[in-house]
Amino acid sequence: MSQIIIDQKTCTKCNTCATVCVMGIIDKTTDSGYPTIPEEKSDYCIKCGHCESFCAQKALTLDFLPEEKINATFSDSMIEPQNLAFYIKGRRSVRHYSSKTIDKELIAKVIDVARYAASGGNGQPVKWMVIHEPAEVKLVAGLTIDWMRTIQNTTHPLADYVPGIIATWDSGLDLICHNAPHLLFAHVPVDPIDDPTEAIIALTHFDIAAPAFGIGTCWAGFVKMALDNYKPLKDRLLIPEGRKAACPMLFGYSSYKITSIPRRNPVDITWR
Repeated sequence: MSQIIIDQKTCTKCNTCATVCVMGIIDKTTDSGYPTIPEEKSDYCIKCGHCESFCAQKALTLDFLPEEKINATFSDSMIEPQNLAFYIKGRRSVRHYSSKTIDKELIAKVIDVARYAASGGNGQPVKWMVIHEPAEVKLVAGLTIDWMRTIQNTTHPLADYVPGIIATWDSGLDLICHNAPHLLFAHVPVDPIDDPTEAIIALTHFDIAAPAFGIGTCWAGFVKMALDNYKPLKDRLLIPEGRKAACPMLFGYSSYKITSIPRRNPVDITWR
């Protein structure tokens, strides 16, 4: 049952909290009272935190993990547009990794950033699985190759493409997981329309945040295809029943440093 805590000394009764409430359950102030969530509406709160985030006076706290509240101004989190542009444009898919593993505590810090990713109705359905042992990542790559062997000489769209990857693997080179030390999965409840969008949004947050922590990433598309179609890999990964994993992400320390930003095709925008 959600409620809001009002600091009556600083509240100006501006009603911003009631205006921005996604569910429209905060009653506006009266001459004698302050904003409130009526008891009969409290179960409809989705704990999105808009009410406290947009309170200019910082006079409101949602009674949900109040000890974790961070008071910040726009200037505290502001990044110069040019710096942000360089940071995002400089993001690379890393396919050459150091053998050094990343401490679990550091990985958890990056995932902690990703947990703030948007989700429908603030449902926060995403859960995470980290394959931390490099040997286990290698095993996943091997099972992905095993799946590729099953689609050779079939009508699968990749049938003509996989023999080269298999031959490379057999020669000792890993084009599946690129010898990455770690592999990250985000999974969500199986949706009637089979849509893992919210897991992709969360993984993208991880992908963007990781370089700030010195970590390189790469989307593991071949592993995703194998996971969707190959029971031995499904059985090995043990994604919980009733949940579906999005495209997983390789990560680790890059063997090389980025020194420039490559070009891209001109942006194609249709204005309506």
